[in-house]
Amino acid sequence: MKVITIESSAYQAMMEQITEIAGYIRELKEEKQRQDAATKDCLLNTAQAAELLNVSTRTLQRMRDDHRIEYVIVRGTCRYRLSEVQRLLETNTVRNKEKTIDALFHNYSLRTGGRKTGKGRRK
Repeated sequence: MKVITIESSAYQAMMEQITEIAGYIRELKEEKQRQDAATKDCLLNTAQAAELLNVSTRTLQRMRDDHRIEYVIVRGTCRYRLSEVQRLLETNTVRNKEKTIDALFHNYSLRTGGRKTGKGRRK
């Protein structure tokens, strides 16, 4: 291990810079938390929600009809909470390279919609 000696004034200047950087990082973190809290319950229109989910507006309507996504009606138009869209994305994300049997069954049920898939219909 090497011992490095520096002057007291250089050490003080370096410590001030470190303190300034730490304060800047703290401010950024607080700003990010405020933005996250503000956008958490942001309402999206149908086109925005469909774009985030990468589905058509008709598919989004089917999801509403099947009670797979929560929505509110504001002045006659359907609105979706951003947190609800994020929840839907999280619960329906199929993860690859899962190592557990439960995860495999979960991904299979997501892919097939819970229905059994028989290749042939012969009896």
